[in-house]
Amino acid sequence: MKPRCRIADRSGFTLVESVLAVMILGIALGACILSFSMAMRAVKTEGNQMNALHSCRDALEALRTNHLYSAALQPGTNTFSNATFNCTYTVTVVDTNTKNISVSVPYRNYIHLDASNIWSYSTNTLTTSLVSTLHP
Repeated sequence: MKPRCRIADRSGFTLVESVLAVMILGIALGACILSFSMAMRAVKTEGNQMNALHSCRDALEALRTNHLYSAALQPGTNTFSNATFNCTYTVTVVDTNTKNISVSVPYRNYIHLDASNIWSYSTNTLTTSLVSTLHP
C-alpha cells in the first residue's frame, strides 16, 4: 500500500463567500418586504375605495326616494351626509321630466402620492338619471 498524502482541508466557506451570501439574502429579503408593503397599501386603498362605492350607492338610493321636483333635487351642487360619509351630488336637468344625478365620495388613496409626497385622495362617482312619467 501506498502511504496517503495529506491534502490540505479546504472545506467550509471563505469570508468573501459569506459576505456575498449575506448581501444576496439581504437584497432578496428587502424585495420581499417592499412587495409586502406595497400589497398592504393596495389592500387598504381597495378597502377605502369599496367603502366609498357603497357610500355612493347609499346616497344615490336615498336621493332616488325623493320626488323628482323636491327641494333636494333642485339643479346645482349640494352635499349629502349621514353618520358614515359625506358626499357631493350634482343635479342637472335634461328636460322637464328627466334629471341626472351624479354622486361623488372621496377616499384616501395609499398607493399614489400627490405633489408634496402626501397620500392623495381619489373620488368614486356614480351617475343615474331620474325620469318621471307622471306629471307634477
